[in-house]
Amino acid sequence: MRYMVLLLVLLFFSCVDPFCSEQSDRMAGLVVRVLDRPYAANDADGDLGRYGVRISSQEQYKKVFSSCCATRLDSMDFTKVEILGLSTISRGIHTSYTRDVQRDDTNKRITYTVTEHYCQSGSPHDGQGNLVVIPKQPSDYEITYVRK
Repeated sequence: MRYMVLLLVLLFFSCVDPFCSEQSDRMAGLVVRVLDRPYAANDADGDLGRYGVRISSQEQYKKVFSSCCATRLDSMDFTKVEILGLSTISRGIHTSYTRDVQRDDTNKRITYTVTEHYCQSGSPHDGQGNLVVIPKQPSDYEITYVRK
């Protein structure tokens, strides 16, 4: 009987990581803050963030969020900040994200990387816009979007 209990305990812990816990999202690089989840960058063709989106003006801001939250948009000063977004679909349990924006002045490039962290893989669910506010960047800089 003891061996049976020991075997059951070993089987249980081999299937589930008992030390896996939900982690907090992280920001890195130029990210000032992350916009709340209700913000969804959509237009008639669907999700604008699937290939990455850059919002640099008040007009773009109002247009992009007109279908989800136009009546409750945060005030943004687009002479000082802009917004980057890159959609992801959670692929695991206890998912958290690292959102990192780096600037490469030599190559005139901004790289926005969204890294998903999870304890255990699972069926895709729960989309994220990963919309971040960053300081205003030169308009001639190319934006590269990376999902990890």
